[in-house]
Amino acid sequence: MGVFLDAAYSVLLENSEPLTAQQIVEHAKNRGLLPTTGKTPTQTMKSKLSTDILRYGKHSLFMRSEKGKFALRQWDIRLQEFKADRYQKALFDEDIIVFPAELLPRFAPHSGLWKTPPRSQELRDELKIVRRRDAEEDTSLIQLISVFIIRHNNRVLTYKRTKRLPESRLHNYYSLAFGGHLNPDDISPLYDMFNAGQFYGWLMRELQEEVRFESRAVREIIFRGLLYDTSKPVSRQHLGVTYEIVVGSEGFEIGERGFLMDAKFESIERIKERREQFENWSLLLLDELGLEWK
Repeated sequence: MGVFLDAAYSVLLENSEPLTAQQIVEHAKNRGLLPTTGKTPTQTMKSKLSTDILRYGKHSLFMRSEKGKFALRQWDIRLQEFKADRYQKALFDEDIIVFPAELLPRFAPHSGLWKTPPRSQELRDELKIVRRRDAEEDTSLIQLISVFIIRHNNRVLTYKRTKRLPESRLHNYYSLAFGGHLNPDDISPLYDMFNAGQFYGWLMRELQEEVRFESRAVREIIFRGLLYDTSKPVSRQHLGVTYEIVVGSEGFEIGERGFLMDAKFESIERIKERREQFENWSLLLLDELGLEWK
């Protein structure tokens, strides 16, 4: 789960009662569960817990018992969950992984899917952590995104993004790419991000934030390349680390209910027939990989 969420779970379990983010941090530091570095550990803890609850809902290990207090979801027999306003501040307050835009030509000189990856270490050495809302306003930074294409035979899983997601540019557009921003907890696994075989556990965790399959349903994970698009200003601030997930059946469960809708496996021909309904990254992937999927 990451250092902060692991610490929160341990502290809450030991105390057996709801606590504020500040109380969790104080207990965690006293027990040596959190590093002493960082200027705003309480805000980071609150953001981590809020984001986890927002993303996973009933599947999160955490819940709010009242405004400002967090509890373990396993206590819901004796505690009622407090439903906070579901606006997207929590997502914009998360810390994400970025690198300087001036270095982008090393990895993706122009639009397309760059299938020959650099050495993982080259990219890892340039990564740093920034608050997401700051990164969105800073064009000198490139945000690193995980991108997953899910395929069963010649059919690809598509879905529609709702207005409850923070990226207004994508509202009501369809997509064939799942994924999201990479966070500080993802830095350690990035030692070999282009080797899907050795990267399996981390990849499955990232994927399951949005869509879930039974583990035995996943037949193969293939690194497809680094995805970059210059057609829109906001796209120029993101670089997608792209993987194809080959599954043996079409059974799935959407992890972010209310955020993603109308999810279904579609043929390449059907997707092309309505390509005007898809966002720009999906169109790039369709043009780059569509012929291989037939």
